[in-house]
Amino acid sequence: MRKLLLACSLLAFGSLGANAQELKVTGYEALYGSYINYSGSGIKDYGYATTGYLSIGDGIENNVQLGAGYTHIKYKDKSTLNQRDFTAVYSNTNGILKNHTFTFGGHYINSDDKLTDGGYTLFFDGTYFQTENQYPYAFSWNAGVGIYYSDYNKTTDFYVFQLTPHSTVKLFSDFQKGALYLDTTGYYIHVSKSKKIGIGSSNYYSLDAALRYYYGNYDFKVGGWIGEQIFAVKNGGFVVYNLTEKYKGGVYGGVGYTFSNGLRLALDFSINDYKEVSVNKDVTQTVGTISLGYRF
Repeated sequence: MRKLLLACSLLAFGSLGANAQELKVTGYEALYGSYINYSGSGIKDYGYATTGYLSIGDGIENNVQLGAGYTHIKYKDKSTLNQRDFTAVYSNTNGILKNHTFTFGGHYINSDDKLTDGGYTLFFDGTYFQTENQYPYAFSWNAGVGIYYSDYNKTTDFYVFQLTPHSTVKLFSDFQKGALYLDTTGYYIHVSKSKKIGIGSSNYYSLDAALRYYYGNYDFKVGGWIGEQIFAVKNGGFVVYNLTEKYKGGVYGGVGYTFSNGLRLALDFSINDYKEVSVNKDVTQTVGTISLGYRF
């Protein structure tokens, strides 16, 4: 596996002109498995998804993330939807501009959903971060904005523009008490040709807030969001909601444990309410996810 990771590193950074022999390769790889339940749905029965993820970089300035996912949804009329998602992201920290991280990426969808099959998302995020003035100059806070453009042109030719301002603040960090962070994210989503798609409004607004707590080898997360979303892009471009479903709010959380050898086991959940546009039904979507990762 380490030979494979080193080969990936050489491919990723060869174009940057770096001396491969001097690179210190660091990163994280993980497998995710999710089960999806649709309570109150008029058309969906259940679903499941698997995702493979790799993050690799020099631990200082450059980082590349890759993701590949497969989603299967079973409908009540016995039909199914199968979808494959592919994501590639490059991030630069302090290299282009001091105290800034710039991220560039793309996401591609291959789906049975005729409206969004062959769709893609291009995105950019610029984030300023501030460290503490004294040693060890630990992270203090950051603020930035993400810009996402999704294009779906196979049947109805339409696009989705998303603007995502975000911020993270460290509330406290102590050797004995652990560390607590507050994440806030706003979403503005504009959908072209909304009437032709059948969703009514073109503009959607929402606000997300979450707390992350780290104590020893444990990490915890809890959060929620209010407002309206449709065709949203989340998780730094790795999750694209491409089905015609108007989401109206939700909560989420998770717990993880990292072993001394770098292995990390985590359990996550999310509960979201949405309206099935085609049948005008209110649905509660519950997703449970287990993941196993390795930090190297």
